[in-house]
Amino acid sequence: MNSEFDKTNQILSLIKEAGSIVILPSKTAGIDSFSSAVGLYYMLQAEGKEVMILYPGMVPQDFGDVEDINIADNSSARELVVSVDYSNTNASKVNYSTENDVLHFSLSPIERDFDLSKIKSEIKGYDFDLIITVGAPSRDSLGRLLEDVGGTFGGVDILNIDNSERNQRFGNINVVDPSFDSTSLLVLNHAIKWDLEISSKAAEALLKGISKRKGI
Repeated sequence: MNSEFDKTNQILSLIKEAGSIVILPSKTAGIDSFSSAVGLYYMLQAEGKEVMILYPGMVPQDFGDVEDINIADNSSARELVVSVDYSNTNASKVNYSTENDVLHFSLSPIERDFDLSKIKSEIKGYDFDLIITVGAPSRDSLGRLLEDVGGTFGGVDILNIDNSERNQRFGNINVVDPSFDSTSLLVLNHAIKWDLEISSKAAEALLKGISKRKGI
C-alpha cells in the first residue's frame, strides 16, 4: 500500500477480522516498548479481542503492576498430540521409531478387539490471527518468538510498529516513524486512526513509556 490512507484502512481491516492477537514488544527497547504493548493490549481487549503479550524475561521494573494482563514469557510452537485411552487393557509398554520420515508409535500388549475410537489426535499450541511487534528493529531481534507464533512460516500477518530509523520494515504492514520520540507516543497518535478507544488504563500505560523515554 502506497498511501497513508490505504495503510490505515488495511490496519483497520486486520484488527476487525482478527479474533486472537499476540503482541511482541522488544526487550532491548525497554519500558517504552513494553508500555506500548500494554497500551495496545488494553485497547484491543476493549474491542473484544483475545490478546496476549509475549515477553520473555522480567517485566521492566519501573512499569508497575501487571496482574490483570495476559503475559506469557515463552512461546510453544504448534504440536500434534496423540492420546490413547488404554483403560481396561493390559497395556504397559510404549515404543516409537521413525522410518522414511514416518513416526511409528506402538502400545502393547493390546487385545485383538481394541476399540480404535479410543485413539484421538489434536493440534495444540498458540493460534493467532494477527501479530503486532513493537520496537523490534528486525525479525532476528525477536529470536524464535516470531517463528513460534506463526510469523515466519505460519502465514500470520505482522503489524510492525517502531520509531527507529534502523527498522528493517519486516512486517506485512509497517508503521515506522522516527519523528516520534517513543513508540508509546507513536501508538497514542495512531490509536484514534485505528478506531481504538484510549481507556484510562491504556493512557496510563502509554504515558509511562512516553515519560520514561523523555527522562521525566
